[in-house]
Amino acid sequence: MIRTLPALVLALWAAPLHALDGAEVSRLIAEALAAAGQPGSAVLSANRGFPPCSEPARVGPKGGSWNTVRLSCEAPGESWVRFVRVEGSAPAALVARKANQPEGDGMALVLTESLAKGTVLNAAHLTLVASTSATGAGTLSDPARAIGRRLRGNPGAGQPLLARHLEYDYAVTQGMSVTITNEIRGIRIETAGEALDSGQLGEPIRVANRSSGCILRAIVSGPNKVTLAPNIR
Repeated sequence: MIRTLPALVLALWAAPLHALDGAEVSRLIAEALAAAGQPGSAVLSANRGFPPCSEPARVGPKGGSWNTVRLSCEAPGESWVRFVRVEGSAPAALVARKANQPEGDGMALVLTESLAKGTVLNAAHLTLVASTSATGAGTLSDPARAIGRRLRGNPGAGQPLLARHLEYDYAVTQGMSVTITNEIRGIRIETAGEALDSGQLGEPIRVANRSSGCILRAIVSGPNKVTLAPNIR
């Protein structure tokens, strides 16, 4: 027995500290979901193999959503990342917006999964994350502007949702009668006008004031409604 101890100790030392297979990864994901208060379980074969990791693997949501989890190893010389789908997870939580709250308020809508062209977006497809300078112009942050609309392309999971990714959803169409609103020193003035361009919510368009005939630039603020802004002429 004494002669076999060195060999046994050597074998234990040489074995990976955190050998990973599908069963172990499923257990790690279950623990992470429980800690985050999320339902669901990993869609994973118990026999699926994973690269070795000499440190505990890390588990977190992908793109802010637990529909897919990110499994990673950050041990020196062993860095790797894998993604595992979760079945039965709760829809991504979306933050409510106040009426007329502008885009670019520090948040951005991000896709929780890769979607095909023509997909009609619902709440489970989207999550809100803090926007960065790399997010880009045209990024949407209001779920109401995305849910129920169709995709024009094939954006990938984790990609910020841009207005150009969605089929046009005009609130005002060319030739339509519109109400032009202008606020001056707290006084709200409304007048009738005609849209000279089509525009989606939040887009600038040209309108003609029916009374004066003046052509103005305004922001589409709702169905058949536009608002003049101090910097829009």
